[in-house]
This record gives sequence, C-alpha cells and structure tokens, in this order.
Amino acid sequence: MLTTEVVSFEGGILNVVDVPFRKCECDTIIALGDGVIVDGYKGLLEKNGIIGAITVSFDKLKERFGPMDFIRPHLQS
Repeated sequence: MLTTEVVSFEGGILNVVDVPFRKCECDTIIALGDGVIVDGYKGLLEKNGIIGAITVSFDKLKERFGPMDFIRPHLQS
C-alpha cells in the first residue's frame, strides 16, 4: 500500500507521494530507511533555503538518495 507523507519544514511543506507503508492496528508505519530519506530530504530543503510547498515522488527520491546519504555525515562528525 502507498501513502503520502506530509512534513512541515522551515519555509514550507514537503509532500512525498507514493511512500510504501503497512497498517498496524491504528497506525500507518513506513520503513525506517524510507523515513530517513524523507526526513533527510526535508533537512536538505531547509539547509538550502527552499521555501514553499514541495511535492515529490518517493520513487524519485530513492533514485537520487539512500538512507546512508543522510546518516553518513553524522557518523563522520
């Protein structure tokens, strides 16, 4: 199943469409690695001063980024 993750960031709103999820009782759960990509992209938008409502396909994000792209910089500091 697919869902849309809507995340507020400093300057706007990020809508990531077609994120895979599973239903667990009363919650919608996305995979940890997928959440890292969404949150990392949100941070990238903030870092670069992007403002407005951004909509992006999760498949397009996964073509460009993996979870380690956002984790690795924190491991090196």
